[in-house]
Amino acid sequence: MGEAKRRKSLGLSPRNQRILKNNSFSDKLFSRFSIIKTQLSKYPYLPVATMAWGLIFLLVDWTKFSPIN
Repeated sequence: MGEAKRRKSLGLSPRNQRILKNNSFSDKLFSRFSIIKTQLSKYPYLPVATMAWGLIFLLVDWTKFSPIN
């Protein structure tokens, strides 16, 4: 016997179904960017790669534009 028939025979109301809402607005990391937390969780290496790229850029920029006496 299915659950719906069992609930009907017992005189219970139908089970409330959970409604899944699209929480992309509340799940945003920053309000101005369209990146959400679930997208970032797919790429855990992204912060490390971004820091490495920034460090390389900083070193190249520092050595290229620093006045050497």
